[in-house]
Amino acid sequence: MSQSLSMSVANLGLMRAFDEIAKAAGVTYKEVVRSEAAKILEAASKNTTAAQVKLIKMSWKMPDAVWLLVQKQIAASIKRRKAARGLAKKSWKQVAEDMGLTIAVPSYVEAATTKNGDYPGDGKATEESKGSDFAIVLRNSRTYSPSIFDAIRRAMNGREKFFRENLKQGVFKSIETIAAKYPGLYTK
Repeated sequence: MSQSLSMSVANLGLMRAFDEIAKAAGVTYKEVVRSEAAKILEAASKNTTAAQVKLIKMSWKMPDAVWLLVQKQIAASIKRRKAARGLAKKSWKQVAEDMGLTIAVPSYVEAATTKNGDYPGDGKATEESKGSDFAIVLRNSRTYSPSIFDAIRRAMNGREKFFRENLKQGVFKSIETIAAKYPGLYTK
């Protein structure tokens, strides 16, 4: 069974931004959070480090007799590792899909798989509501990749910065400008 590590990433600035967006756009806090979740998860996938192909193909040196015996194993290992490249990024796509959201990822991420096939349970999400409070709880089992945690933090901080820039530029003065910057709010 896969191990997972959960962590709480509470970004008060982002939560305040979501409140302001909801008020300005005339939508619920929940609608803002769900809309912004796709952007955050897509950025988290981009921020997650993938294996470098050149390192996967690193040079192997050994005596000729041994080399002949293990050459097939090395080729199979390289093939498996190249096929698995992108699994950490793919886990964010799985989180988004679990929420019914779609995010863009590169083709190698779409194709990433393990020797035993795909594990769609690597990324999960649940929505929690209590009164007017709403939260999305993310679970990512690809914890061997240290960039997973940094990726979601950077993605959330990036969306908060996006909000602050839009606030400075007066985006929240009309529904049209809000819809242009936050198109996911008005699609149902």
